[in-house]
Amino acid sequence: MKKIISILILVAVCFTFFACGHKDGDLGKQTTVDEQNGYTITNEVKNFQFKFEEDELEKKETLRKDGFKVPAESAKGQIMSKTGAFDIALQEVTVEFNTVTAYFDRTRGIWKVVFSDVTETTAEDGSISRESVTKESVYIDEEGYTLFAYTE
Repeated sequence: MKKIISILILVAVCFTFFACGHKDGDLGKQTTVDEQNGYTITNEVKNFQFKFEEDELEKKETLRKDGFKVPAESAKGQIMSKTGAFDIALQEVTVEFNTVTAYFDRTRGIWKVVFSDVTETTAEDGSISRESVTKESVYIDEEGYTLFAYTE
């Protein structure tokens, strides 16, 4: 009887580990490919803290603070989803890209949309390595107003 209970507990623990597992390299469940426009959108909205980037932004030579296509008077109001942030950032991007990732600072209500160029290389052993080069980052407040943009 003890052996049967031990085996049942072991099986339950194994199922728990398999159910909670996450494979870092598996981008299939984390991304969506926009077939019409030809780029990949990262589904997960990642956290960031704007206060740690704010001082560094001022030092960027390519920092834009004005001249945006979505002016303050055209701000859409409360941006509560990455889709709303993407819609605005896509109007502001000035470089070619193939991957879009969204970040959100919950304390300041600022979206950061990063446009990158990701290249995949397949090695002889079949492993795939990804190299990402950030091309442009667009910062949008939760009202839909573009604050900054800079290119790398």
